[in-house]
Parts: sequence; C-alpha cells; structure tokens
Amino acid sequence: MNEHPILEKSQYITDLSSKNPFKIDASNQFTEKDERLVWQQFIDGDDKSLIYIYNKYVDMLYSYGRQFSKNYELIRDCIGELFCDLMDKRSGLSSAQSVKAYLFASLKRRVLKEKKKNEKFLFEEEGFSFSLAESALSISGNLKEQDFALINQKLNELSVNQREAIYLHFYEGMSYAEIADVLKIKVDSVRTLTYRALASLQKQIDPYLSSFYTLLICIVI
Repeated sequence: MNEHPILEKSQYITDLSSKNPFKIDASNQFTEKDERLVWQQFIDGDDKSLIYIYNKYVDMLYSYGRQFSKNYELIRDCIGELFCDLMDKRSGLSSAQSVKAYLFASLKRRVLKEKKKNEKFLFEEEGFSFSLAESALSISGNLKEQDFALINQKLNELSVNQREAIYLHFYEGMSYAEIADVLKIKVDSVRTLTYRALASLQKQIDPYLSSFYTLLICIVI
C-alpha cells in the first residue's frame, strides 16, 4: 500500500519531501547509527531530517497500523498527527536508540487511544492476521496448498502478542531490544515470547519443519 497519510496541519512536510536530500534509494541506506544522528539533527532544528524519517517509515507505519484497525482513514490520520506532534514537541524529545521502534510504539499508542475513544472501533477483530505469500509455494518444494492452509491456521492460533512479536522480528526485521521497546516489556520477555511461539508452531507443524523457517520469511501480513 503506497498511500501516504495526509498531514492536515500543514503541507510543509510533504513540500519538503520532494526536495529531501536524505531521500532513500537502494544504493543509499543509512545505518542505525546514522539514523540516530539524523534524529538528533531533527531535534536540533533541522526539518529536512524529519523528512528523511518520514519517507523511509511512512509505508511501514501504515502497514503496522492496519493491524490495529481496518479503518484506513483512522490510521492515516494517526500517522499524520504523529509527525505533526514530532515537529511541535521536538524540543522535549530525547535521543532514540531505534527510530523505527520509537515510531512504531508511538503509533500503536496513538491508534489504541483513538479506538478507545470511539465505540465503533472497540469490537474490531484482534490484529496480526497472517497469510502465506503465493511465492512461497514455489520455494517450499513438495508442500501443497492444504499444507499451507494448516501452517497459516496454526500461525493465527498463536496469541496476539506472539503474532506481533513474529511480525516485528521476521517481517519488520526488528531486534529483540527494539521489539521490547514497542511491546513495553523486557528483552528477556521478548525472547521467551518468540521462543514459545516458534516452539508451539514446531510442535504442531512438525512434518513441515524443514521448510518452516523459509515460510516465515515469505509471510505477507
């Protein structure tokens, strides 16, 4: 999904975005250390640094936000408000060990808060529903469509927290420390949560274990 949230407060961010010197492409990837420096530059008053962050993470944030609500307008609004708040409150921001984890945690908190304020969102289904990519069929060798259906079913029978941990670790490539920041739990708890999720899947999908980790890489949310 390539729709970007509408920043209602100002066109300033989107105007700067087209001129952004930090624009990401395949040959110009910032390291995590570089991103922390960009974040600090933003705190120090450089608006273009926020545009780099916006361009890199807006689509990831949108996909993540959709796991908490299927109301796409709500998700776009929350992302827009998140970035506007960053501009308003930059003087009170602190350094971030992981910009991505900070943004994910902030968006999650904002979306859940908005859902609580509106009764029509309270009865939405729990998030993090997995489905295996069709491309995995050609990678997985002898597995058949019914085998995929079983694996898919068992993935979705995990607890919401387990599914979120798998999503963040395998799909978003987050470290255990970053996931701990998002879930607001200890790093050791994240390790335990992920281990138990994988152990449960291994036990239930034992005949397909040789292909299991390949399939995780092919997960589409």
